[in-house]
Amino acid sequence: MANHGNPLQKYFRQPKIYISLPSKGLFYSEGSLQGDYNNMPVFGMTGMDEIIFKTPDALLNGESTVKVLESCCPYIKEGDKVPSIDIDALLVAIRIATYGEVLDVSHTCAECSHENDYEISLSKILEYFNNQTYDGKIIIDDLTLVLRPLNYKEVTEFNIENFKLQKMLFQLNQSSMSEEEGGEEKIKSIQANIYKTISEIQVKLFISSIESIRVGNELVEDVEYISEWLQNSERGFFQEIKKKLEKNKEIWDIPKQHIKCNNCEHETDIAVTLDPSNFFGKK
Repeated sequence: MANHGNPLQKYFRQPKIYISLPSKGLFYSEGSLQGDYNNMPVFGMTGMDEIIFKTPDALLNGESTVKVLESCCPYIKEGDKVPSIDIDALLVAIRIATYGEVLDVSHTCAECSHENDYEISLSKILEYFNNQTYDGKIIIDDLTLVLRPLNYKEVTEFNIENFKLQKMLFQLNQSSMSEEEGGEEKIKSIQANIYKTISEIQVKLFISSIESIRVGNELVEDVEYISEWLQNSERGFFQEIKKKLEKNKEIWDIPKQHIKCNNCEHETDIAVTLDPSNFFGKK
């Protein structure tokens, strides 16, 4: 019998929308993105994708997001290498492709306690990202620093490390160790070590974010040289890098949505979060 292919093939999912990556295809490692960044097809999620987003361990370590990115965005070959500035736009696009461009949210008014329901346009959020351009240049004295957005794997690893340390601090504050002989000193010692580790993680994050430093006609890209400089530089350099990273984070977060209470007409701004465990809940 001649093989004419799977007769069910015409029922396979098709791209629902096409988007332009906010990164303009920059910051991807070789082979991790294949295709036109300006015309990327995005498919809706499969039933398996939805199951992955409900798996606690996969959510915690970021594996669920990686798998769904690769499933729904065929041009992305390595989901963990996606630059952080593309992640939110891609997740919004997948949400649109799966459930439509309207996100239903509820909010309790702080003035009158009325429960309000709103419809958020996800297409407008995509439009916001498309109008942004990543700015990673910092000029300090005669140094020109070029920063890069971390990729999804790097962001996830930093977040997990920080979460574990913050959890340790919380558990330490809740423990009864202080009631033991010498307990308070032990707590202070442990806290000091945790805070030291948190500081080291932040420095590591800064180092990972620096792509190059130009001084005069010389371009420094060696990570060891950059690390040595950052750990021995004046406080002002550290503060300028921190300020730039915080500004970029603010720009590349989903913009807050302006709403008005249907009962008392109080106006406020609310954040739209992309926690996969609820953002991709059934509409």
